[in-house]
Amino acid sequence: MRAARNYAVLGFLLLLPFTLGVLLVSDVLALQRGDVVIDGRVTITVEVAQTAREQARGLGGRSSLSKGSGMLFPFDAADLRTFWMKGMLIPLDIVWIREGKIVAIDASVPPPRSHESPAVVDHVADLVLEVPAGFAAEMGISPGQMVRVTYEGSSR
Repeated sequence: MRAARNYAVLGFLLLLPFTLGVLLVSDVLALQRGDVVIDGRVTITVEVAQTAREQARGLGGRSSLSKGSGMLFPFDAADLRTFWMKGMLIPLDIVWIREGKIVAIDASVPPPRSHESPAVVDHVADLVLEVPAGFAAEMGISPGQMVRVTYEGSSR
């Protein structure tokens, strides 16, 4: 009886990482996709983090982000938005957008080192776009440029 219980516990412990991995992957795959077009010439394919849970996770835990892709954080109204880099493994450019126009770019925000507290950046925005570090400069993206966003249920 004791051996059976030990095998059951061992089986559970062996399956736990697999189950968590499946849940994390399915959660990432569940994010809605869309497009962000900047200045009518740069198109970025984005995952849209709409819920508080999706926004809290953001790109945390990801080991890479391909060129031309990113994550979009839409909000109902322009307000002071604070983003922190907890759980980030890669550096990012953070593009702050208000009323369809880029208002600021925090370039190459690094992931925190294990002994540092996460970087915090904030601006007034109704959309926030995260792209790979260096992408904004490489593509000539700058404050003042117009932004068009499309995804199911929204067109800004």
